[in-house]
Amino acid sequence: PPPAPAPDSLADPNALRPGQKIPIVVIAYNRADYLKRTLESILSAIPVKQADSFPLIVSQQGNHKKVEDVIGEFQSKLLKHLRFTYHDNGKRQKRYEAQSWINYYKMSAHYRFAISKSLSLDSSFEHLIVMEDDLEVAPDFFEFFTMASQLLDADPTLYCASAWNDNGMAPLVRDNRALRRTDVFPGLGWMLTRRLWNEIQDIWPLAFWDEAMRESPIRKGRSCIYPEVNRAYTFGSKGNSQTGGSWWKRFLEPILLSAKPEAWTTLSKDIPHSKHKYDQNLRSQIRAAKEVDFNIAAQHTLPSHISIEPNQDILVTFANSKDFENKGKRFGLLHEYKEGHPRASYCGALSFWAKNGRRIVFAHSDTVRWAQGEAAECDCGSKLT
Repeated sequence: PPPAPAPDSLADPNALRPGQKIPIVVIAYNRADYLKRTLESILSAIPVKQADSFPLIVSQQGNHKKVEDVIGEFQSKLLKHLRFTYHDNGKRQKRYEAQSWINYYKMSAHYRFAISKSLSLDSSFEHLIVMEDDLEVAPDFFEFFTMASQLLDADPTLYCASAWNDNGMAPLVRDNRALRRTDVFPGLGWMLTRRLWNEIQDIWPLAFWDEAMRESPIRKGRSCIYPEVNRAYTFGSKGNSQTGGSWWKRFLEPILLSAKPEAWTTLSKDIPHSKHKYDQNLRSQIRAAKEVDFNIAAQHTLPSHISIEPNQDILVTFANSKDFENKGKRFGLLHEYKEGHPRASYCGALSFWAKNGRRIVFAHSDTVRWAQGEAAECDCGSKLT
């Protein structure tokens, strides 16, 4: 379908400081048709009255002719067309020395180049949105990231924001204005600050940059924020990594892209986004939920003998990564751990909507013990079993 018309304005135009700009860089290589679709989607979502506040950058690897032609079509809309050439210095990460891994080295080097060069274009740039060339965005994409920029500036327990929910498949999400925390970097349309880049650019990995973003040298026990309902959607069924083929068909194609704009820049005042408030809410949610056996919770209809209040959440626990994988697969989740945490989880817990119409709070047994105890805040740095 053709792109929706651009929104007229941010809900709160004063959410941007005077002169503040939030640039977007799109990483491109050899998918000209994808790039065109992505650029059209981004431009359609930029608020008309703040058009100058969201400068667009394309970073192109190589000199693919059709990609250059697409960039030429949008030249008047771009702040900069960056060009990246990969130079192989022969260095390799342990266990990934084979030439078959070379594309991951190229990608990591390109991301480092694109982030560094984009931030260097203007010393006033304090935030950067990083996009792949196979993403469409929701109409409130820039509304969301304007709000996110404020939270990243104010909260030292956060290190990134993302438009992506790893478990944002249509059957599992409902709350269009819910804001979540996660201990697992989501990627796929994300924001970082100049402050974070200054901190991590010297330890940027040779390969597998997204995995490095989840590891303790970069994360340092901090979290990312993301919306329950995705503000980005990947249509990229062809590419270099596992996002192609059956993986895309199973976990990415069913993602729900929000079509209903929310006034994030005004909503943020009422969202419990600080770690302390978020932890208090998570504790209350776990304590108030009805613990139900997994096999019952996974059914389309709860048996009549289950005594539960009309709007009460269901609590299902898991003991370790294998238990999470087995149960998560039944629920239709992206059922894998990353750096000792389930994808999209925070403090060992994640929530989603089940087939029976109830919200499931799916929590590690250690998280339930924390919620039932007295410790004020959850330790997000420790890996789970």
